[in-house]
Formats: sequence, C-alpha cells, structure tokens
Amino acid sequence: MGKKVKVVFDTNVWVSVFMKKTLNDEFSQVKHELTVYVSKDIILEISKVLLYPKIAEILRKTGINEKEILRALKANSIMVKPKVKLHVIEEDVEDNKILECALVAGADIIVSGDTHLLKLGKFRKTRILTPREFFDYIT
Repeated sequence: MGKKVKVVFDTNVWVSVFMKKTLNDEFSQVKHELTVYVSKDIILEISKVLLYPKIAEILRKTGINEKEILRALKANSIMVKPKVKLHVIEEDVEDNKILECALVAGADIIVSGDTHLLKLGKFRKTRILTPREFFDYIT
C-alpha cells in the first residue's frame, strides 16, 4: 500500500476490536499498514463504555480487563491533542471529538459505525467509512 494510512477509529469500532469480534482479526492483519490516532476525549469515552454492564460482563467472561484494553489502545496508537472544539454534528455533539482528533492528526480515514458521522461521508480531506468499507479498502 506504500505509506501508512492515517486513521481514527470511533469508540464503537474500538469496542468491537477489543471484544474479539471479526474486527479484531482484521485489525491485527492490517495494523502494520496504519498509523492510528486517538485523543484523551476518545480514551475517556472508551473507558466509560467499557464499564457499561453488558460490556463489562462480556469482558469479565473473556478474562480481559479495562486496564489491559486501555494499555493496548495506547500501545497501538498515537495520542494527539485537538486544539479546536468543533460543532459540526449537532444531533450528537459527542461525535465531534472524533472529527477533532482526525483534524489534528491529518487523518486520511475515520472508521465508524455511527450514522451521524457516516452521513457526512467526508470531513474536509478525511473520508468516513464503515468498518467493512475500511477493511475492504485497506486489504
């Protein structure tokens, strides 16, 4: 593929990767081709989601804990600090943190299952793809 693809994963994608779903295997196969970016706000949101009872129960059954996940996340990504607060998505303002991260990272692609982000299709120069579209593109 040449140069590494700069990518920002939405929280829902990270959770799927860590829950040992199909995305985990696909991510493992392509992560050497990616430069993955996160922000403090994204990590905080992931931390919160991992404590949801349904997700916490699945993690408990698989023997994976929140700290291991956050350690793996930090080890497989580059932390950026967005300098501007965006107000692009009004229906769910929390989604703007993904755009903020992508902007400061100069990301090529945002990967999300979130309809608010997906309906944008593109944010400035960053394409917004579903996980399936992304893995089809990258492989």
